[in-house]
Amino acid sequence: MFNKFILIGIVLGVVALGIFAANSSGYCMTSQNTGMMQPMMGSDMMSGMMSDVPQDITIKIISSQQVVVGKESQITLLVLDKNTKKPLGDAQVIVGIEKGSPMSTMNMIGMMFTADNIGNGKYVVRFTLEDVGYYTLHTHVIPSGKSMHSMMNNHMDIGIIAK
Repeated sequence: MFNKFILIGIVLGVVALGIFAANSSGYCMTSQNTGMMQPMMGSDMMSGMMSDVPQDITIKIISSQQVVVGKESQITLLVLDKNTKKPLGDAQVIVGIEKGSPMSTMNMIGMMFTADNIGNGKYVVRFTLEDVGYYTLHTHVIPSGKSMHSMMNNHMDIGIIAK
């Protein structure tokens, strides 16, 4: 098992590199409005660190992405093996919440944390947002048997609206 503080340090280091990359080359949302970042002006630094599309897994959002301000909310995710399409019940799902669109503000709400495994490939992310607005749920998955580095290859940004 790994130390959570080491994981948090690694993720924060990658986020810091992302800030540098975004400030030096710029990024924009895809036209499909998926919440994924695409490099502008030919830079591929971020895409080299984080995959645009999860490589080993598929993440499906199976709950509303609209939450109520000031009330404990939850987003339920279904994590599937990309090859077999079967639920991954033994993955580790690590999330962080950013106020605003992905990598736009770097205003992270609290520390990164682990989603609750509720079985059959479903994971629940529980949180409370205090302000109305758009948020990004940075979702990283480490499939069982994969290294911690695989979280960068299995990343997806999910938009949340707080009303």
